[in-house]
Amino acid sequence: MLSISLFIYLFGIIAFYYSLRVQVDSNVNKEMDKRKASIVRQMEEAHSSVAQPPNRNEMVLVTPVERKSSADRYADTLIFNKEEQRYQLYRQLGFHDKVNNQNYFIQIFKSLEETDRLIVRIITTMTVLIVLLIIALLVVNRYSSRLVWGAFYDTVDKINRYDLNAHEDFALQESDVKEFKDLNRGLKAMTARIKNDYLNLKEYTENASHEIQTPLAIINSKLELLLQSGEMSEKQYRALADAYEASIRLSKYNSTLILLAKIENKQFPESKKVSPEAILDNLLENLDDLIRTKKIEVIRKITPDVSLQMNPYLAEMLIVNLVKNAVRHNVKGGKLVLKVDSGFLQISNTGPETALDENLLFKRYFKSSSSPESLGLGLAIVQKICALYGFDVRYQFQEGLHCMTVRFDNKVERV
Repeated sequence: MLSISLFIYLFGIIAFYYSLRVQVDSNVNKEMDKRKASIVRQMEEAHSSVAQPPNRNEMVLVTPVERKSSADRYADTLIFNKEEQRYQLYRQLGFHDKVNNQNYFIQIFKSLEETDRLIVRIITTMTVLIVLLIIALLVVNRYSSRLVWGAFYDTVDKINRYDLNAHEDFALQESDVKEFKDLNRGLKAMTARIKNDYLNLKEYTENASHEIQTPLAIINSKLELLLQSGEMSEKQYRALADAYEASIRLSKYNSTLILLAKIENKQFPESKKVSPEAILDNLLENLDDLIRTKKIEVIRKITPDVSLQMNPYLAEMLIVNLVKNAVRHNVKGGKLVLKVDSGFLQISNTGPETALDENLLFKRYFKSSSSPESLGLGLAIVQKICALYGFDVRYQFQEGLHCMTVRFDNKVERV
């Protein structure tokens, strides 16, 4: 609104100047028309070719000519003032007249210096008044905005800081403005519905872990007993073995999906310093038999004393999924490169000789191989954990290695 007002003012002041200029020129022209008759009368009475009026702001130049023209000419011109050593603006009237049988071209020059000064004073005064008015409007607008919009900005701030996991009520500042009252009422109702839905979903994920896993555990134990009984045909044994594998797989799917839901719902609020190096050491010890079986060369490039401030369980899940994925999809006699530095974690491994599709890599149920052990959810969990903590996870294929890099520059600490 202020920028529009400034534009209108600038346009208006220019238009006002030119309209004032036209009006001044018109008034000067009328004055010179009056002087025209006076000068001709003086010439006739004095029988002189030159008449010099007493007004110092006015000059008259009379020149004898052979022919007479009836057209009067008005114009602006600059005349050099010898006393002040500068050019001054004059309004000029040129006309022809016949005095005592002699044709004359008479020029009247009237100074516009005083009128220009008057115009400048008017424009300056208007400009100062407008500037003062704008400053006053800005001050009043700023002060009134703090009073009127204070409740609105308080509401915006509380929306930005609102946490569903917090037990605090969504209390908003009261306002006398009807629109803000309606906004606060709507926001309170909306947050109440969202919190109720969130609590229901949270309760479901918590119950699902127990209610679904328990029957699956019973099914698995019964199938194990049947498989160990030995009182069945080979066909029956294979059918039970397939059912047992499917049950185990379903149990893993259930646990993983519940974990994803908990991560998305931010149900891991506790945070502490964790050491990526310690997690990697423990994980490599657990995977030692598999690494030896596949004859994988492990290359460690770990900077000591690097720690992350995050949930310990999620930190372990992040690294475990990356390393297990690198070992599972590695080739026999391949390489596993582990890099930890102040700002990033990189897990690289040999594997297929072509790059994988990064757009599909982090999607749920995407598998880069037909391994029956893979659920296709490991990298989806990695991405969710990184999104939760503001990490950046990227895939690259370089120098024959598939590299997964997690950058956590803003979260790294030294212990």
